[in-house]
Amino acid sequence: MAGQRGDRVPASDAFFLHVESAAAPHHVGGLIMIDTSRAAGPPTRERAVEQIREKLGELPRFRQRLSEPSRWRRPRWVPHEELDWSWHVREIDLSGPDGRPGGMAALHELVAELSAQLLPRDRPLWRIFVVTGVEEHVGAVINLVHHAVADGIGTVNLMLNLFDSPDLTAGMDGSAFPGRARRILGGVAGLAQLATDRRPKTRLPVSDTARRRFATLPLDLDSVRALARSRGARVTDLLLCGTAGAIQRVADCPLPSTLLVNVPLLAAEVRPGREGNVTAGVMVEVPLGAMPESDRLAAIVKATKRLRTGTRVIASRFVMTTLAGLMPPVLHAWFARAVYGGRFFGGTVSNMPGATWQATALREYPLITAYPIIPIAPGTPFVVGVLGWYGVFSLTVATDPAFVDDAERFVDEFQKVLDEL
Repeated sequence: MAGQRGDRVPASDAFFLHVESAAAPHHVGGLIMIDTSRAAGPPTRERAVEQIREKLGELPRFRQRLSEPSRWRRPRWVPHEELDWSWHVREIDLSGPDGRPGGMAALHELVAELSAQLLPRDRPLWRIFVVTGVEEHVGAVINLVHHAVADGIGTVNLMLNLFDSPDLTAGMDGSAFPGRARRILGGVAGLAQLATDRRPKTRLPVSDTARRRFATLPLDLDSVRALARSRGARVTDLLLCGTAGAIQRVADCPLPSTLLVNVPLLAAEVRPGREGNVTAGVMVEVPLGAMPESDRLAAIVKATKRLRTGTRVIASRFVMTTLAGLMPPVLHAWFARAVYGGRFFGGTVSNMPGATWQATALREYPLITAYPIIPIAPGTPFVVGVLGWYGVFSLTVATDPAFVDDAERFVDEFQKVLDEL
C-alpha cells in the first residue's frame, strides 16, 4: 500500500476505465472447462471460496476497490474491508428441469450474458462462477476481472495462480526486448508510423446495448501450427485469415473490401505477477472480399510483417504509459475515448500463450482446456481470441448481434476456412 491513499492506478490500466461504457463493458477473463469424471462430485462454490481465501494474500486487487470517481484526481486502489462472497463467487447449474445437462450452447449464452454486465466500481472488480450441468462429466469455471486489473496474459496468470499452477512468466525472460537506445529509435519511427497509419473508410454496425453472442472452437494446436508452416505463415496469420473468411461468409451487413484489425502484442518485459496491462495494439489490414482462402492468407502474410518490426508496439506503449501518465485525468479520459475503438479499427483479434502443462482446478479437477473471454472494443462489433492451451488451439468469438447474430455459425465457417487451406 502507498500509505492511506492506496496505490495509484497506472495510466495504461486507467485507460480501460475511461473507455468503458454501458454498451462496452471492459472485463477480461477465462472460461475453464474441467473434467469431473474422476472426482467424488461436481465442483462447488464452497470449494472455490476456500481456495480463493487461501490466495488473497497474493491477489491484492481482489481485496481493493477503486477510489471515489473524480474528474481531476487520478483513480487509486483503496482497501475494501469486507468481501461480499455471495456476489463475488456464485454457483450456476445449467441443467434443465429434467436434469439433463444444458450443453455448450447454454454455457455460451451464460458467458454472453455475463460479458454484457458492468462490474460495479464500489467493490473489487472481479467475479468467479462455478458452473455445473454443462455436459456429462464436464463442468466449467468462469473467471472475470476488469481490464484495469489485468490484460489477457495477466488474467491467464490469475487463473493459474488460483489453480496452484506455475506462473506463465516462470519460463520467460526479457531478452527478446530491445535495449534503451533501440527503444528510443524504434519509438520515434513508430510514432511516425502511427501518425500516418490508415483509418477505417467505413464503420461496421454496432448496437447501442451490450448484447453479445459468444461461441467457442477447440482445435488441435499441433495441426494448426503444421498448417501454418506448410503455408509459410504464422499462427496469427491463420487466425486473421479464418476471422476474415468467416466474417465474409456470415456478416449480416454489407462489408468493405478490407478491414483494419487490432492485434494486441506483448509490449513490455514479462514480469512475475498477475496484474496490469503489458500489451499494445498494432493495426493490420485484412481483405474481406470473396476470394480463395489461399489468396487471402497470402495477402495477410504480407500485411502482418508490421507485427514483427516492433516499432509500432514501442510507440504505442510509450503513448499509453509515459505520455498518458503526464496528462491530467480529465484529459486522459478524453484521449482514451478519442483514440480507441471504431474510429481506428473494425475489431480485435488476439493470440495469447497459455499453459503448456496439465493444470488442475479446485485441486482435483483436470482442466480440459481454457478459453479467453475478451471485451469488444467500443464502437466495434467483434473480438476473436485464442489461447494455445495444453495442446489445444482454444478459440472464442464474441460478436455484436447487429453485425453477426450467429456466433456458432461464425466458428463453423472459421473451421471451414482452415479446412480449405
